[in-house]
Amino acid sequence: MHSKYAVLSTLLFGLGLGMLLPVAQPAQPVVTQQIMQKTARNLSPFELRSVHGRFDQHTLLGQWTIVMFGFTHCPDICPTALSRLATLETHLTTHSARKTLAYVFISVDPNRDPVPELNQYVHYFSDSFIGVTGHPEQLKLLARSVGAQFQVTAKSGDYQVAHSTMLYLIGPEGKLRGRFNIDTDLAELAHQLNGFINGVRRQTT
Repeated sequence: MHSKYAVLSTLLFGLGLGMLLPVAQPAQPVVTQQIMQKTARNLSPFELRSVHGRFDQHTLLGQWTIVMFGFTHCPDICPTALSRLATLETHLTTHSARKTLAYVFISVDPNRDPVPELNQYVHYFSDSFIGVTGHPEQLKLLARSVGAQFQVTAKSGDYQVAHSTMLYLIGPEGKLRGRFNIDTDLAELAHQLNGFINGVRRQTT
């Protein structure tokens, strides 16, 4: 009699344990989301200024460049993006022993962002960052070339600046090669950027 109860208890315990233990699921393949929007677009001629002097389409030749639009009086979006860009720079440096990228912050608010102050502002985030600005029409030329937009409303008592938040990758031949959002996984972004740059380099050598 006792043995029957023992067998019944064992069965019930086993059924209960089976309900508690998770059922093993077959492994699913990991799908990595493509972060960068790839493209290939020529840039219109433009002329801006940095502390190093003239900054134009020829300045971009011979190196990969990440370009960001913004302004120094931006309360939160630009400082956050620049901080993340500095972290991205660190990630990219670990992927490559040699410097392959330039980082350019373009102010769309030249009235309040003279070049010396602009350069000092970007160096707060990284000494390698370059601050660039210039005449509004020249800024619009470059913005249209990469697909960015901005608007400055300079009314008395109502000074507002709006701008695109995407970042833009320009190749060593001076063409726009891609766009991406900095508000993403920076380690994965660095991995994808490095893979893309190395892939283009292999195709051209």
